[in-house]
Amino acid sequence: MARGGINKALVIEARDTLLNRGENPSIDAIRVELGNTGSKSTIHRYLKEIEEESSARLDDEALLSEPIKTLVSKLTATLRQEAHSIVENNNEQNQHREHALKARITELEGIVDSQEKTLNAKEEALQDQMIQLGERKSSEDKLSAELAEAKQAITEQNAIIKEKQSHIDSLEEKHRHSRDAMEHYRQSVREQREQDQRNHEQQLHQLQADIRTLNQTLSVKQNDITGLNKDNGRLVAEISAIQKTLAELQAESRKYQTQIDAQASENKMLKNEIQKNESYVSELESLKKEHKALAEWKEKSLLAQAKLETEVAVKNELVERLLKEKSKNFGGPVGKEYGSPDCEYD
Repeated sequence: MARGGINKALVIEARDTLLNRGENPSIDAIRVELGNTGSKSTIHRYLKEIEEESSARLDDEALLSEPIKTLVSKLTATLRQEAHSIVENNNEQNQHREHALKARITELEGIVDSQEKTLNAKEEALQDQMIQLGERKSSEDKLSAELAEAKQAITEQNAIIKEKQSHIDSLEEKHRHSRDAMEHYRQSVREQREQDQRNHEQQLHQLQADIRTLNQTLSVKQNDITGLNKDNGRLVAEISAIQKTLAELQAESRKYQTQIDAQASENKMLKNEIQKNESYVSELESLKKEHKALAEWKEKSLLAQAKLETEVAVKNELVERLLKEKSKNFGGPVGKEYGSPDCEYD
């Protein structure tokens, strides 16, 4: 909960709390400790006053003798060395981890590319199979149409044969009537042989001529029937061949259907592999995020190192400035007057 205002005592309390926790008492850290209350300029002013008071207390207690100066220098060097060592170790660990992550990313990208190439090849093969199946179906439809036309032609030929047979039956009926008429005529001729001998002979010749014509016509019609029977047999053979070809096409179509089913099963396996690749991609994204987090942590470590070096430099400068002011105020080395081990206090 934010407070109504801040004062120097609150800033000192927040600063001491941060120092006890081992944290850097920066302006932002103190402001957070105060509940995000107070302006940064006010906190900076109080911190400056507190540092000046600390310097004054340090000056009053005469703690800046030569051994303390040496100790501060050693502590400063030790802090700088430890900070460099920590940063270098962190950098080395980050580099090793970064190389491992990059190698893993490269491996996963290679796996994804390989799986994509395999999937593309399978899809192209499936498309080729579908095109071939479409061509087979077109051929089957064409043969079915030809078979239907052949059946229609056979039907028409059967109709023609039936018509020819009807015509032959009619001719035979006429021939039979002619024979009956001829027998009746012969009977009449026998009855009137003497009277109508010439007429009878003429009529007989005429009838014989008619019979020859009818026989010739009958022979021609029988030849036509024989030709139609031959055509009918040829058409039946063609139909049998077409039916055989149709059966072969149907068997081949069933074969292609089996191949398509197998291809569908293989496509299902490929989909499973794609899902597996998607998990690889998710892992790749997670590794990239972790790499980014490590980079950010590395940057923060570098900033912390720079900040620590700056604080050490500021403290060194403050110590040197205090030593110079002490030497100037007392007219001689500080160690001989206050900080020497040989100095006695009353």
